[in-house]
Amino acid sequence: MSSRASIPDDRGRPLAQRVPVVVIRKIVELVTSLGVAGYTALICLQVFFRYALNSSLTWSEEVVQFMLLWTVMLGSAMATDRGMHIALNPLEEHVGPAGRLVLRRIAHLGTIIFCGYLAWYGWQLMSRTMRMTSPAADIPMWMVYSAMPVGSALIIFFAVVHLIDGTDLRLDPMDERV
Repeated sequence: MSSRASIPDDRGRPLAQRVPVVVIRKIVELVTSLGVAGYTALICLQVFFRYALNSSLTWSEEVVQFMLLWTVMLGSAMATDRGMHIALNPLEEHVGPAGRLVLRRIAHLGTIIFCGYLAWYGWQLMSRTMRMTSPAADIPMWMVYSAMPVGSALIIFFAVVHLIDGTDLRLDPMDERV
């Protein structure tokens, strides 16, 4: 009997349900949730300082904007994983299951191409701002702009996972999981 913790057997599971993908999914969800909670608290603190103490936090608005950028990019990756992005599928009603799979794969490929460009552009922007800091909070701007390549890479990651699986974690609003 081994003292090591047993590693779950991923054989036979779809890629989207394998341990490394699930771990990345949980990390993205946690960081996004903490970001939303953080900027919500910061906005409340900002309002309190402004109206109750008649003072202002000079850096808070800037930090909230940067946190919002990060949570939007990470939230977009989560939406890609869950199949929750807005989609116009006028052909979906006129094709069978095989046609829907082809349309879904075309959509994933389009997402991968677009986010590949966005990641490249974000990397360029991040590289150009390596020596810059934000005016109020003195945060390195490369940390702010790295949201674009990181978020785009995560979107690509989840799109590739579902492209390989041929799956979509599209949630039905009437489903009990929501």
